[in-house]
Amino acid sequence: MKSLTKRVLTSVIALPILFASAFLFEQYHHPLLMLIFMAAISFGTYEMSEIVKKIGRISPIVYLAPLLPLVAYIEKYLIGEDIFVFFLFVILSALAFSIEVFKGADDDFKTSIDTLGRSLLVLTYPALLSIFLVNILFLENSSYHIALYFFFVFGEDTFAYFSGMLFGRNNRGIVKVSPKKSIAGFIGGILVPSLFGFLAPVLFPNAFTFSPVYGAFLGAITAVFGALGDLVESTFKRSADVKDSGFIIPGRGGILDSLDSLLFAAAPFSIMTIIFEML
Repeated sequence: MKSLTKRVLTSVIALPILFASAFLFEQYHHPLLMLIFMAAISFGTYEMSEIVKKIGRISPIVYLAPLLPLVAYIEKYLIGEDIFVFFLFVILSALAFSIEVFKGADDDFKTSIDTLGRSLLVLTYPALLSIFLVNILFLENSSYHIALYFFFVFGEDTFAYFSGMLFGRNNRGIVKVSPKKSIAGFIGGILVPSLFGFLAPVLFPNAFTFSPVYGAFLGAITAVFGALGDLVESTFKRSADVKDSGFIIPGRGGILDSLDSLLFAAAPFSIMTIIFEML
């Protein structure tokens, strides 16, 4: 089965589940969607650790990284804040440093700095970035914002893919880390989310209180960061000389190969949505 066919079949199955989950149990801040996020972050942490271990060893503390989004969700649910989760990140980092005090003796501490850098990378990506996905679950009219976010990110990925296929044959190679990416694909991947963002407050004025112009800007910025997320993950894989982060998703590779854009775009989307809706 060709990659494109697998990609389409996966989208037909996975995307309706995600969108349906966005509108279930909104009053409880989307526990089903949170379970999906937690499973994805857990698999993603494992995949990232396997990628990084191809370069060198990492601290075993990194396998506790999925606690970060879980704690963020519980904290937001109970007190409406996400302060302790950042303390937890510091604690996990400190534990990783402390373990290296003893484990680093195995090679006379020659690789300790590299090991700690790799460990912090795995703690940050995907787990720390995923707390902004959690924050989207707690926005006002969150179901609509979640759906809009999925439209932005998956719209950027889909239309960049098809724009690149149709118009990008002669303008590829804009970034060395992903030579098949094209200027046409990049432009197409931004224009469609911008259109979604412009139309969202027009079609659903009770759900989105920002203006159409702000919505278009929100869509464009989210798409740009989504595209950057894909390139950043490609950088990790090239550094470790692997093609895919895993093989769990047909036609797309591993969990991280589908989660990369969602992770990178979550922070600007959640922060800018709050700002735009206050203007």
